[in-house]
This record gives sequence, structure tokens and C-alpha cells, in this order.
Amino acid sequence: MGVLPLEGVRILAQAIVWAGPAASLPLADLGAEVIEVESIHHLNPTRTTYRHPPQLLMQGPAGAMYADRDTSEGFWNRCANFNYGKRNHKSITLDLSRDEGRELFYELVRVSDVFLENNAAAVVEKFEIDWPQLSKINPRLIMARFPGFGLTGPYRDFKGYAPTMGALGGHTYLRGYADSDPSYTPGTAHGDPNAGVHVAFAIQAALFARERTGEGQLIELSHVEALAHHISSALMDYSMNRRVQGTLGNRHPSKAPYGIFPCAPEPERARPERWIAIGVPSDELFVALCDTMARPELALDERYADVVSRHRNQGELEEIIAEWTRDQQPRELMERLQAVGVPAAELVQQEEMREHPQLIERGFWETVTHPDAGTHSYPGPVAKFRETPLHIRTPAPSLGQHNEEILRGLLGIDEQRYQRLLDDQVIGTVYTEDAT
Repeated sequence: MGVLPLEGVRILAQAIVWAGPAASLPLADLGAEVIEVESIHHLNPTRTTYRHPPQLLMQGPAGAMYADRDTSEGFWNRCANFNYGKRNHKSITLDLSRDEGRELFYELVRVSDVFLENNAAAVVEKFEIDWPQLSKINPRLIMARFPGFGLTGPYRDFKGYAPTMGALGGHTYLRGYADSDPSYTPGTAHGDPNAGVHVAFAIQAALFARERTGEGQLIELSHVEALAHHISSALMDYSMNRRVQGTLGNRHPSKAPYGIFPCAPEPERARPERWIAIGVPSDELFVALCDTMARPELALDERYADVVSRHRNQGELEEIIAEWTRDQQPRELMERLQAVGVPAAELVQQEEMREHPQLIERGFWETVTHPDAGTHSYPGPVAKFRETPLHIRTPAPSLGQHNEEILRGLLGIDEQRYQRLLDDQVIGTVYTEDAT
């Protein structure tokens, strides 16, 4: 195997919750040495938000995020989110609230290329690890910051999670259904990975720019603004036409039919209902759909003969299509429709994806053994490099797993000082009892 694309790049990260890992993960997969900077005094929310998770909580969906729902000591190393999002990473623990921990962090900054963080806006200033401070220590450093609302503006210090970003970013109003109000629109975490991958791209661009200038720079990104770009058609519709788009459900603003249709159920399944997505982008393909349905007369009906007429009458057209799809198996129907050029796809559930022939053929799944979490299938790196294939090289690190490697090996501190750091709880591998 050749040199990986980002091999030789060292990234310090406080990349937390879900947006943070979405930024650090592709960089680590591409070969960067990503060092997650954690603390034994503060819970990493990607690992856990409870020092001792309530048993009632662990019996529900949240508990399923931990291998075997095991809450014994060290459970934070068995979290599914962390194990996926932090593979190919390293972990070091430093108490940045203390001078010695902060000085060690500064030493790491001197020998690193990037510091990536998505804490609340005021956190780095509180711990004196903000851009003015770090850029003096290492003028070649690239620092990427992406709190929810950005670093300026009246909402700078507001707190939020993905659903609140979706609300302010315009998604919640557009993702609903015409016959319901926004309270029925489910929250999604779409904004988190969206912001993360934007930051990962920006960091690589900044590394490229540094090759020309020799200088680092600060990157700043707002989750809300990154998310708003995904509804650019609606924003530009208003900008140019002063038209406010409403909720579309599964429909399309100009194509019809376009939606999700029921298929024949499978009673032996835990969730027996089956569905198929069908989108018809042209009159020609509507003819192909009608022929597949054995209903060629529909293409001649003036209510459906062209896209404008179909869009006006899509409610009754959807009922006709649904009546036909209800007796069909989704995968077989998908293949029939795709054979005549009609875009269609079965809706698959997680357990099906594990054995899905398309994903298996492409090598999407990789098997990883973690010393605490066990052996499981993981989604592998997305990009496929022909000359330097990407793989999951190492499982996610346990808390503070690389303390000695980094502090003694990279920074060269002696054994006596290392032991003192352990004794003083500046570093460690287990959360303290009062960790918050």
C-alpha cells in the first residue's frame, strides 16, 4: 500500500457529539493522525452523557447504543457512536483547566498541523486555547471551529442540537407534509454530518493553501448556514420570485409522480410493511411506468399526459400507483422499473443493509474487533482510491489509550513526570467519579 492521502498530517481534535466526528472521521480515514483530546473530568458526549447511566435509560433505545447494554465500568469505550466515528483515531486525556494540562496541549500544538473543535463558542476562550493564543504558538497551525451558530452575530452563544439547527436553517418547515403542522415533522441529525463534512473539506483546502503561503489560518463555519445551502432552491425562489415554498412531503416541486408507495408486506419480519420510492422525471418515462403497470391508457389520459397535468392531479395518480404497488415485492419491482429507465428504489432497513448485495459487492462493510466492544461490521471509508485503498486501520481508542505514546513518545516527557500527571489526575484512562 502506498502513502495515504493525508499521511503525515497531525490533527488535534475536540470533535464531539455527531458533527465533530463527521469532520474528524474522513480526515482519519484519509490517513491523518487524528488525536482526540479528552478529559477524565468532563464526559465526552460522543462517548456518554452520564457517568453512571440510569438503568431505565439503558433499557430503552439509548441503551442499545452500548455493546450488550453493558454499563459496567468502561462502558464509554463500548459506545456504538464513538466506535464508528472515532475509528482510526488516537485518544489523549488532558485537564485543560490546569496549567500543566494546558502547557502540554500547547506543546502538542507546536508539533501539529490542525486543531479541530466544535465546542460551544466560548469554550476555547475559557481554556485559553483560542485562535489568538494558538496562532502565536504555531503560526502554521490551521484551526477549524464550527459551533452551531457561528462565532459572530446575536446567536453566537446560543446552544443547540441538530433539530434546532434544522428549525433555524429552514428545513423543518419544508420537510413536513401538506396535511400537518410542523409539530408532526420529525427531527433529524442531518445538520450534524453536513456541517462536519464541510469542515473536513475546508481543512484540506487550508492545508493546500498553506503549501503556497507557509501560514496557517482560522476556519469558522456555522451549522445553520451550511444547512441552509441544502434548501437553496427554496431560498432562491423567494429571492427571485418572492414565492414562499410550502411543505412537499415526499413530492417534488415540478416532477410527478414522485413519492413513496406501499408494497406487499412480509409478515415474518419484525417490521412487515414494505415500500418503494418512485420518481418519474419525464413524459417518456411516465409512458414506461404505465407500460410496466399494464396501464398504457394512463399515459393518454389528459389528466396525466404531460408533467404539468400530472402535477396538478398527482393525488389521484398516486392512489392508482399505490393500488398497483401494494401487490408487488419491492426489490423485484425496483429491478423491473430500473430495467425500463424509471428511477426506483426499495426502502431498506438496517438489518437488510448488512446483507445487501450492492453493498457487499462494493466492499462497503469492514469487520473490526475492539478490545471492549467486540467484533462487528462497520461502514468502511466512503472514497475509493485506486492506488492507495482506504480501510479501517485501527478500532476507536479507549479513553486516554495513547497518553503514554503521545506524552512520552512524541513530547518526550520522562517517566517521573508522567507518573505525576497520573497521580494528579491531569491525565488518566477512567473518568473520575465527579466527571460531568
